Amino acid sequence: MPKVTKETENRQKEAFLKSLERGESIIDSAKAAGISRVTAWRWRKSKRFKEKVLAIIDSRTQTVEDALYASALKGNVIAIIFWLKNRAKDRWKDRFEQKVEVEGELKITDAKKKLINELDILAAKKKKRRGNK
Repeated sequence: MPKVTKETENRQKEAFLKSLERGESIIDSAKAAGISRVTAWRWRKSKRFKEKVLAIIDSRTQTVEDALYASALKGNVIAIIFWLKNRAKDRWKDRFEQKVEVEGELKITDAKKKLINELDILAAKKKKRRGNK
């Protein structure tokens, strides 16, 4: 395999980055530059090249964030919920965590018995309904 000159490698890197900027995947950008995926990942070991790739990927993320926000403003309920759950996590979440501290002995046996009894009653009702069908 012939050795690639520094000039050729620089052209390939530039082609790779331009393709990536156009929205192509890493694999498709590598193909567009005439290199293998492995070569692209090897180049990413270079801090400078890696920073360029990450900047392009971050730019894509910002574009998607802008589109999500625009969609939320147009009334897309899913976009609104997603935005709020990720941007205002303290106020918009499905779960609220509560810390409970107990001093002394905690007995849950009575509650456990009651719960098992209620489950048994529900199961019996369900079984009875199935029998009536």
